Amino acid sequence: MAKITRNGKTYDSVDVKCTINGAPIEVTSLTYGNEQENQLNWTLGSSEATSWSTGKRTPSATMGIMMHDVTPLELAASGSILDIKPFNVQVTFTNENNVQVIDTLLVKFQKEGREVTGEMGLKMEYPLFALSVKLNTK
Repeated sequence: MAKITRNGKTYDSVDVKCTINGAPIEVTSLTYGNEQENQLNWTLGSSEATSWSTGKRTPSATMGIMMHDVTPLELAASGSILDIKPFNVQVTFTNENNVQVIDTLLVKFQKEGREVTGEMGLKMEYPLFALSVKLNTK
């Protein structure tokens, strides 16, 4: 069963639908979110921070995909998913309050390959180069 982790909270996969540029795709896992730099500011004569400030926000994403969904992507990209230009991933699920949530990611594959295990079905966790992670885009 797949799991979706959004900014550290995991949601039930039964209600999750994912698309890549509008085409449905089966994911085994999807983790995404944003991180922001924070720092303490110090002044002369004080042993404690006197203020704080925030910096850049950095999006991140990782997606687990079954090989039967990756192979068509590789063929469409003439063999390498690394050559695919940045694409939109739309994630739709129902949250704990039974409200539909739609998140939109702009990502690019950062790694290609296979993971062969003794389990049925081949899948791979793909780290993605995230250009944008927008939550609640509905």
